[in-house]
Amino acid sequence: MCGFAGFYPSINMQKDNFFLNSMLNRIKYRGPDDTNIFRNNFIALGHHRLSIIDIAGGKQPSVDTKTKDCLVFNGEIYGYKKLAKRLKDEGIELNNSSDTEVLFKMLINYGIKKTLEKINGMFSFAYYNSREHAIYLARDRAGEKPLYYSFYKNHLLFGSEVKSIVDFPPFEKNIDFNSISDYLYLDYISSDKTLISSVKKVKPGEVIKYSEDKLTSFKYWSLSQSSKKEISEKETLLRLDELLEKSIKNRLVADVPLGLFLSGGIDSSLVAYYSKKLSSNIESFTIGLQNSTYDESNYANIVSNTLGIKNHLTILSEKDLLSSVYEIEEKIDEPINDPSIIPTFLVSKIAKEKVKVVLSGDGADELFSGYAPFRHMKIMRLLSCFPKPLGSFIYKVLGNVSYKDDYMSPLFLAKQISKGLGYNATQQAFKWMSSYARSDLDKIFINDFSEKYLKHHDAIENLVDSLEEKKSLHDKLTHLFFENYLPHNILVKVDRASMYNGLEVRSPFLDKNIIEFAATMKNSLKIKNKTKYILRKLSNDKIPKEIVHRKKHGFAIPLAKMLRSSLKEKVSETLTSNKARVLEFVNKKSLIKILDLHYKGIDNRKIIWSLYILEVCLNNNLKS
Repeated sequence: MCGFAGFYPSINMQKDNFFLNSMLNRIKYRGPDDTNIFRNNFIALGHHRLSIIDIAGGKQPSVDTKTKDCLVFNGEIYGYKKLAKRLKDEGIELNNSSDTEVLFKMLINYGIKKTLEKINGMFSFAYYNSREHAIYLARDRAGEKPLYYSFYKNHLLFGSEVKSIVDFPPFEKNIDFNSISDYLYLDYISSDKTLISSVKKVKPGEVIKYSEDKLTSFKYWSLSQSSKKEISEKETLLRLDELLEKSIKNRLVADVPLGLFLSGGIDSSLVAYYSKKLSSNIESFTIGLQNSTYDESNYANIVSNTLGIKNHLTILSEKDLLSSVYEIEEKIDEPINDPSIIPTFLVSKIAKEKVKVVLSGDGADELFSGYAPFRHMKIMRLLSCFPKPLGSFIYKVLGNVSYKDDYMSPLFLAKQISKGLGYNATQQAFKWMSSYARSDLDKIFINDFSEKYLKHHDAIENLVDSLEEKKSLHDKLTHLFFENYLPHNILVKVDRASMYNGLEVRSPFLDKNIIEFAATMKNSLKIKNKTKYILRKLSNDKIPKEIVHRKKHGFAIPLAKMLRSSLKEKVSETLTSNKARVLEFVNKKSLIKILDLHYKGIDNRKIIWSLYILEVCLNNNLKS
């Protein structure tokens, strides 16, 4: 796991080194073990390394002395030893035993398309092909590893985070208000956009090519749900068992200590089962919270005790949560309104004290229908028949009722569900998760911004309109969760929370073969009364029954309470300061009212946290 930055074409030695050091400076945490820079008359590359495989070898940037090709790479290639053997059988010499060297030699000898077809992993990389005088930027299929780029004054700039690009010293930083609109609707920025109008994301499964002053792109992979295979439940279980065990076996390869995140949910518990089966000395890491409605640690202990795994449990106080907010806000530059980045950051920090790599259960909910909307599709269709004004009325009434800050309290859920009343079923799941109802947009944001960017550009409606009409509601939801919510929210959160601590997270469910197998499964094997039916069935003889049959529990914190106590002064001063950048499009009087109502017991946590994170990210992107 690493971080990198670079630009093409190069300028001159003095300026290249200065610019590279500036671009790398703010992402040092991504690779604290080693830093190297390479430049020639064509390209300038810089790399921070977190050494996991072949610690002595595998240094980057990789440069081939014969072809003059160059590579910087972030991530892991799974099954790389088999690929290395094939290369050697073909007479291709490898200079070290790292997966970086395997990837590099494949790119040189096979080309970009064939290499991407063959590799399985989490990755982003920049590859310079000297024969073509072309640079390729590529990202893994699910979007586990980030990569950003910008075309600026005849230079292609690229890096692992947005701020590594905007720190190219003469860079012009202009806010993309369409991206802010996306964020306000979705709680994250979708597609290839970022907060800065000239900086784009390489999308999952995408390649960007720059050659002969032309920027082109192509998708080398996308999730296909067109062909469901008619295989039996028994065959599905056998195949899934085989694929998951193989995926975890590949992810246990490391030359450094390795462990697990264990929440006590079915996904991380399954990962723990196979990990223990394959590695007897595996250890796990769990955090607990003092508010019992948010705490899952008891379930994690049940799993670890049953499987015989040494579990490191840490109970967090509000002070611990607060301290992590300060650390996160120093670094975060892509807004995600997901407070679970705080406990994810803390469990990463604790794990890093003992290991360099952990396995997690991310991706299972998106692939195997783990979210509540999959279970309530009939109800969603029914709710779409109600008039939208009724939803607005219920939201307004509940917006004046105070309730206890417990995990997913009934009134909180009712308030969120009311946002989707009257909208079509495909939209409702994302309306439920949104921080704002339609009525909020008119009250909170100044007229010019609301009229231009919000009223006529609903990001949720745009996402739904882009789906093929022939897909079932189940398939549409799977598409939206896997290709939008997962890469732009969940995986951003996990990448940043872990990399801020110099920790690598590997997600076995996001193996290429598991993703593609899940896409061909009948939906009836994913939902049968309960969510993730096939995973529960697979778990029956592997993990405790109370884990198999328990309800999904998100990774959350008592944010509403914190915004009235430990975070109150900090958040209030940040948002109401005359220097606050959000006041360019937020009505200050409305914002102060929202804060005051929250302090009096009305739950406005999602709106407040949404604007606070946006303010922090704007500052981190725009500061000189």
